[in-house]
This record gives sequence, structure tokens and C-alpha cells, in this order.
Amino acid sequence: MDGYPDVAGLPLSEAIEQCKALGFEVDIVITRPVRDVPGGKLRAVRFNIVSKNNGVLTVVVEDTRKGGG
Repeated sequence: MDGYPDVAGLPLSEAIEQCKALGFEVDIVITRPVRDVPGGKLRAVRFNIVSKNNGVLTVVVEDTRKGGG
């Protein structure tokens, strides 16, 4: 393993790809807003290493509505 994934702000699929490219298996934790965000896209906000080849990817639901809700 040669690095630490820099995934902040990436769409979920890209964040997972970067983690796997560096040899990490990932668990995903999704945080959700109090109200549902219709059509919200998932974006990575943090990656924490929990063991040699495992990490936790924290993901939020992006509010894509005009004005942010």
C-alpha cells in the first residue's frame, strides 16, 4: 500500500475506485440529512483507515436542489 486515498468531494463510485486502487477494502457509512433530498448524489467526505488494508468511507447526500433546500 503506497498511499492514503484523497477522496473528499468525490462521487461515491470514484472514491471507491481510488480506495481499491491503493489496496483498501472499504466499508461505507452514509450520513443523511434530517429531510430527504430527492435525487441527491452520494459524495465522499472522509476516509479512515481501521486496519492495514481496511478503511471506512463516510459519504453524504449532496443537495443538488437550487439554493440547497
